[in-house]
Amino acid sequence: MTIANNNDKEKFNQYLKMHQKGETDYFTFCKHCAETGIEKWTVNLDKMTCTYYNKAGNEILVEIIPAV
Repeated sequence: MTIANNNDKEKFNQYLKMHQKGETDYFTFCKHCAETGIEKWTVNLDKMTCTYYNKAGNEILVEIIPAV
């Protein structure tokens, strides 16, 4: 999978919302991440956050994981 060199945060946010609604599977979400320049993400269970990064290691989005 090739990760785009340029980030498209707006498009990524749209894809993320689709995935969170259950409209895409995990593999499709991974493809959407790559398409919009997201290389990886980390989950911090102490802070209850999910942070998405680009290829340069820059934070693109820090998302709060909702409490149950």
